[in-house]
Amino acid sequence: MKQVLVVGADKKLWNMIEQALLDQFRVLSLPVESHLKDSLLKNPSNLILLIVTTTSTDGFMVYKIIREIPELQTVPVVFLAEQSDQELENKILNLGADDFITLPISPEMLNLRISNCMELSTLRNEHGYAEKYQDAIAFSFAELVECRDETTGGHLKNTTLYFNIILEAVRLSGRYKDAIQEDDIKDLLRSVTLHDIGKIGITDEILHKSSPLDYREYESMKTHTTLGMETFDKIIQETGGTRWMYLAKDIAYCHHERWDGTGYPNGLMGKEIPIYARILALADVYDALTSKRSYKESYTHQKAMEIIVDGKGSFFDPDLVDIFVAASKQFEKALQDKASI
Repeated sequence: MKQVLVVGADKKLWNMIEQALLDQFRVLSLPVESHLKDSLLKNPSNLILLIVTTTSTDGFMVYKIIREIPELQTVPVVFLAEQSDQELENKILNLGADDFITLPISPEMLNLRISNCMELSTLRNEHGYAEKYQDAIAFSFAELVECRDETTGGHLKNTTLYFNIILEAVRLSGRYKDAIQEDDIKDLLRSVTLHDIGKIGITDEILHKSSPLDYREYESMKTHTTLGMETFDKIIQETGGTRWMYLAKDIAYCHHERWDGTGYPNGLMGKEIPIYARILALADVYDALTSKRSYKESYTHQKAMEIIVDGKGSFFDPDLVDIFVAASKQFEKALQDKASI
């Protein structure tokens, strides 16, 4: 049976709440005392109900203590007041409390409100767990790719950092505001780390070659985009997919397309290429240019900038190149920070 912890000084209300909730919950009452923090930790509950009055600040003090305890961060907190007070309700809800209940209220409605708060809290916690689970999967697969392609030394981490710099600059510029959804940001950063996942299917002979690839080898290397797309396609078909899976699929498939249509695998042109893949193309090339490879030395930030600007309107979206140039100092700092590690 789930437990509700009632905190406050009004014993009459304690008894009323206990009687109202007894059929569905275990109810524990706790006075406001000097060792409150220890008492809260010793009595883990599914929900904390704080009794508050217009003449006492105890409820607010207890709420502050609760939110400072890491172990109680995910526990829903509900305030209960003896009478309706709009100013008090606004103050409580602005604090971030999960609900504000005023008397009189029927036992049935009190049970329902508390049950709903617990259910919403469970859903939030499950969502948080799912987010961590997805992050763990993404980063584990990204590390697997890095293990296969040791020559790229930190490429996935670097491109994710550079991608984020451009993405933030794009958002601040106000351009593409209809194409970039706020809710996509977390999913995008998770997806970008997997843009080269298809390289797992490329042979060691090609992947580890220390000299430039010949035509046959290059054609084989190009298939990592299709292999990446097919990997996410299979996962989506089996699971129904999530937003980040679809983003990851598009990014893996399209990050080598070029603005003028000369890229691969489909020769997409201009805005046919997903905006996120166009952003990644810049980040991807910047890292490749400024990193040492077995077949080349690293270029300076300035040289990399010149090469990318030369590719404006051919390799890269011209608007994005302008934004990239405007964020030049951030890239230079990121490159210096990388060199100092």
